[in-house]
Amino acid sequence: MSSPTRHPFVTVRVRPEELELAQLRLWELGATGLEERDQTTIVREPDHGVVVVYAAFEDDVAARRALSELRGKYDADLIQVPHQEWATEWRRGFGAQRIGRRLLLHPSWEPAQSQPGDVVLTIDPENAFGSGDHETTRLVLGLLDARIGGGERVLDVGCGSGILSIAAIRLGAISSIAVDIEEDAIVVTKRNAALNGVASDIDVSTTPLTSVEGVFGLVLANIETRVLVHMPTDLRARMAPGGTLILSGILRKERDELLAAYATMHLEELIEEGEWCACVLREDAP
Repeated sequence: MSSPTRHPFVTVRVRPEELELAQLRLWELGATGLEERDQTTIVREPDHGVVVVYAAFEDDVAARRALSELRGKYDADLIQVPHQEWATEWRRGFGAQRIGRRLLLHPSWEPAQSQPGDVVLTIDPENAFGSGDHETTRLVLGLLDARIGGGERVLDVGCGSGILSIAAIRLGAISSIAVDIEEDAIVVTKRNAALNGVASDIDVSTTPLTSVEGVFGLVLANIETRVLVHMPTDLRARMAPGGTLILSGILRKERDELLAAYATMHLEELIEEGEWCACVLREDAP
């Protein structure tokens, strides 16, 4: 009896501050799906603070080519998963979860066990960042749950899976402009918006931030500190008078660097989870 066909995964172990660059590199090398595992998700690694990224590849050749590119820079390895399991392997890290007072997130393959008053979001991360499993996303979702009162116009910079725009609309915002530099993010955001019945309320594209028209009462940017520190002028230009800017993707040790870049703004709130933080900023009164 022949052994079952197996499918290749490349695993990469990184520190949290290396995560987004490692994920981007895996996509560039042809990964067809990523799953992030650490002590905050489904595997408790003995080396606390280490994140393991599981990257699926179409075939063994592609996986081995990626592995050769990654070795030397990352702690990378190749594993084989039985063919009948590989297509759903990456889903195992994603399940229903509650965030804030109202939000209930669940993937499309898992029924939502909702209660009266819940705002239910159906989110499939696929190959774009933002399932709600990562602290950076949860922090922003919690802030949206607490702060959206209804009627807001939102700008979502680096939209990933579209989760923040979708949550904002479902919580009462009237519209969202969602932009990302990755074409995959645009496809996934549109799909998730349709899953949640808000496709007509979210305008998603690869439009550069500097080319986005209009101003917004709420501007979101869940990216990473090394990018955010170069964006204060462009982000502030898109804020309506009296508007709010929410930033995430910031490691605690990078907090002072980030706040120094936005020193002309008033820090209204800063929240933390694990090694990460998010902040709420407004323009100082004249």
